[in-house]
Amino acid sequence: MNLRYNKAFRLPRKLVKYILAFVYPIIIKIWPLPKVKSIDETLDFLLQSKVSISRFGDGEFLYIIDKLNLPFQKQDQNLRKKLINILSSNDSKILIGLPSGYYSINDLKLESRILWKSQISWIFPRLRKYLNLDKTYYNSSFTRFYYEVSDRSKSIHYLNKIKKIWNNQTIVLIEGEKSRLGVGNDLFDNVASISRILCPKHHAYTMYEQIFAEATKQDKSSLILIALGPTATVLAYELAKVGYQALDIGNIDIEYEWFLNNSTSKTKVEGKYTSEALGGRDVDDIYNSDYENQIIAKIIN
Repeated sequence: MNLRYNKAFRLPRKLVKYILAFVYPIIIKIWPLPKVKSIDETLDFLLQSKVSISRFGDGEFLYIIDKLNLPFQKQDQNLRKKLINILSSNDSKILIGLPSGYYSINDLKLESRILWKSQISWIFPRLRKYLNLDKTYYNSSFTRFYYEVSDRSKSIHYLNKIKKIWNNQTIVLIEGEKSRLGVGNDLFDNVASISRILCPKHHAYTMYEQIFAEATKQDKSSLILIALGPTATVLAYELAKVGYQALDIGNIDIEYEWFLNNSTSKTKVEGKYTSEALGGRDVDDIYNSDYENQIIAKIIN
């Protein structure tokens, strides 16, 4: 873990966050934000078109700009280079998602508004050189439909659209070995079938070639859903380039668990890797016969 996130620096970090949030109006006046679609527009386009999406969040931006080692993905020069190239790419079949904060902070909870104001102030002046500012980006926060959103009725609205994306589809889930997307809930109850490729829960990019090789064994009529940190951003893009529809869906299952439980804080979900919750990276083994039967490959270091 980076020294900057040491507990001893908690108060200075909080102070800096509020200072950065305060200067946010100045930052976006000097450096206007890129064009980003809303969550609704992003979901509508995904529903109407057989396109793929690669998503960027604050973690990917810190990985690129500050060259941070993330808890689940250490720095890799090749991964960082690929992320940078994807940011400015221009392929009509591959949407590139930026977080909701880059679209609007109006519909977010107060704590999320402060977070994105500070994140944008810290990151965007250095990030913009990697963006194609003539391009229209889509909204990566369609997978963050609950915790940051101020109006729960909008969460339900987004969720109904999300589930339609894979309705009656044959899906292949590429996920961390402890993620267990959809296990214990009904997130994927409307699919035709599920197969799973399990990957390392940490530093998945070290196994990228093997993961990509296994993914490309799958039938191209399948919908590929990926939850694998920054590796998912690259994998969705590169699978789309060879003819798959691949969606980087990130934290969507944990958001759904928080939604179902009316969570007011980022709590650990038992039996699932919960990277943003205290103790959530320590995951107990569980046995679920349906889940076990869905596993078609394990690529674990």
